[in-house]
Parts: sequence; structure tokens; C-alpha cells
Amino acid sequence: MKSSPSPVLAAEPAANFGQTKAKRALVLAREIVDDIESNAQGPGDRLPHEDAMLARYDVARATLREALRFLELQGVIHLTQGRGGGPVITRPQTADFASSMALILQFMDTDLRALLELREAIAPTVAARAAEMATVADLAALEACLARLERERDGPEFEETNRRFHDLLGWASGNSTFGLLVSALHLLTRSMSEGLGYSAQERETQLRCLGRVLQAVRMRDAVGARRQMERLTDGSTQYLAERSPALLAQKVRWGNANREA
Repeated sequence: MKSSPSPVLAAEPAANFGQTKAKRALVLAREIVDDIESNAQGPGDRLPHEDAMLARYDVARATLREALRFLELQGVIHLTQGRGGGPVITRPQTADFASSMALILQFMDTDLRALLELREAIAPTVAARAAEMATVADLAALEACLARLERERDGPEFEETNRRFHDLLGWASGNSTFGLLVSALHLLTRSMSEGLGYSAQERETQLRCLGRVLQAVRMRDAVGARRQMERLTDGSTQYLAERSPALLAQKVRWGNANREA
């Protein structure tokens, strides 16, 4: 009579093995990030060579390499090749966040209208916070950006410089999460609105509104900055809806955040 296989010796199903390996790699990736933080390492610093990391974390080589590839995809490290190569610490960028955000939003069937509604919700608060928190350097950067925007009112760079002004406001809020979210939204919407452009009249309207926002920020007038930004974002969304209704129904795609500016 044949004996049944011993449960101890029975092979683990391939699918379960793959999932277990992936979980181990993710746990290891988190450990590596914690070590980077606890060791006060920063961009440009190198992680130990592979053999040293294998000994440090007591994992299989394949697990370590998968963890490092994951961290590279997240913008935490860069894997250099050749003699003396290995993992070098970098700093995750806004594009890394925008890419992850876009991937999730694609599966949520999100459209451009939803992103604009999010902008309308946060932009006035960002402007109000900037009025309270902007430094002298922030104000100088905003003034220089607005001056450039006025010079480019008839040029092809108007839309990009316009986004830059809003990005600067986000970072001037004193809350880095505002800056990160505003900049990420612009990375997502940039490619979705390529070729649309603003009419000459709309450009003048945008310039007037941004000038009023900046004046309120200069005066530390949070209420005024919020009110002027509400007018700007409401008017901008209405303009887009009237100019190209189909544009607002355009779906977010993962690739939206991966295109060059």
C-alpha cells in the first residue's frame, strides 16, 4: 500500500511560494529604509555591498535583489553597474509619488474632472497657508515666476510657467504635503491637457488673478488669498468645461505621470 506524502516534505504550491518571496522582499525593503533613516544616510551615500547585506539581513540573494529593485522603482536608491557599483541612496521625487498615484487612479477609473475638483478643494487653502507661512525666499520666487509669466503671456511656455507658480505656492505653504500633492497633480494633468492652450483673454484673466493672489500673500492676507484663488480655480475649470467638455472626461492613465515635461 502506498503511503501518503509527508506533510513536512510536501512541496509548497508555486503560487504561494511566489507570494511568500514577494512578502519577504517587501519586509526587507522596509528594514533597509529604516536602517537608512536610523543611520542618518542621505542622497549619494552607498549601501553596503551585496555580501555584507546578505549577512546583515540573513536573507537569500534573490530576496535581497528583489527588495533592492523595489526600492529603485520607488526612487529610494539607484543601482549602479560595473566595478565598485551597487545601491546608491537617492531622494524620492514628486514624479515617483505621481506615478504611484496615477496607477491607483487608473484602476479607480478617475477622470480629469475629478482631479480639477481636487484642485479646487485644496488650492484656496494652499494660498491661504502661503499667506501665513511664506518666507522672504518664497515671495521672491513667486514674484520672479509671475514676472516671467507676464513676459510669456503670448508664448508657448505660459501654461508650464503657470503651473510652476502654483507649485511654488504649494511649497510656500509651510506644509510639504501640500507642495507634493499640488506638484503631483500638475504632473498628472500636464499631458492630459496638451495642445489645449488658453485664449489670449483667458491668459489675461489668469495673470490678473495670480497677481491678486500674490498681493494677498505679500500682505499676509490669508482670507484674501483664499478668496482670490477660489475665483481663479472656479473660473479656470469653467473655461476648460466650455472650451473642451470632452477633455474633462479623459481618464487618468499611469503613463500620464511618466511623460517628459
